[in-house]
Amino acid sequence: MRTKPKIANWSDIQYVIATAKFGSFHAAGVALETNSSTVGRRVARFEANLGTTLFERHVTGMRLSAVGQTFYAKALRMAEVASDIESSLQSLDTRLSGTVRVFATEGVAYLWLVPVLADFCREHPSVKIDLATHREWLDLLSLDTDLAVFIERPKNPRLVASKIVKVEHSLFISRAYEKRFGRPSSLEDVGEHQFIDYAPYHVCANFAGWTEKILPVFRTALKVDSAAVYLAAIRSGMGIGLLPNFYKRAAPDLIALPQGTGCALTLWLVSRPTTNKLHRTQLLLRFLRERFNRERVSFFGV
Repeated sequence: MRTKPKIANWSDIQYVIATAKFGSFHAAGVALETNSSTVGRRVARFEANLGTTLFERHVTGMRLSAVGQTFYAKALRMAEVASDIESSLQSLDTRLSGTVRVFATEGVAYLWLVPVLADFCREHPSVKIDLATHREWLDLLSLDTDLAVFIERPKNPRLVASKIVKVEHSLFISRAYEKRFGRPSSLEDVGEHQFIDYAPYHVCANFAGWTEKILPVFRTALKVDSAAVYLAAIRSGMGIGLLPNFYKRAAPDLIALPQGTGCALTLWLVSRPTTNKLHRTQLLLRFLRERFNRERVSFFGV
């Protein structure tokens, strides 16, 4: 007996819609602020649950099958209705309780955001914070995330983004590294030194000049993809690291070198118009903005 098709996860529909609209998993991932593998996995799961093929794979991208075209038209109408319902209900939600789903990069979360959220929860104990730091879980266009601290301005016009602070980056060494290798006297000296490489910098547009021109000159001792491990590696004396200038306060045991790097990131506070109507989200947004403004000099040094 054939299994009856079912929709096990309704949030998967947005991945189908984005893939159909933009023609590839990669483009859909960019639009949804996630990665192509996540999009492909969610689409495949949705097709498997339905027991049908919605897309035909071509070298030029993804094309809707005949069944997919019928589904896509209906899915668009459903998305419009769902958005209207969500907006109507959320505009009526004035509770000071519930969950706010937050995304931030690991370094910002670990060094700044968690203590701030702790203060917020002390003031509003009925509000629960769900904090994620892995980008694959980030999806501001579904119900997965309500607000986020980004290191780049999102390209999607449906998101609300406000600039918080521009963070300059410097080279940092530990005292153990200085004792063993000394300090580079200039950036031209870097070829004589060891460096710890941080993988997320390689996908950051603002750091293209650094990763393509300057970084190859260093002798890379270690490459990591975790902010906590990166900091631990620099502290161990394995090599020089590139860190935001707020580490001068967050990690006073390290030595910030005077050579300019030309690297900087802008932090953006990003949210969705629908969840902005929730009283608990409004409170947290206001709280974060106030703390950023208050600690702009004391913590971020700008």
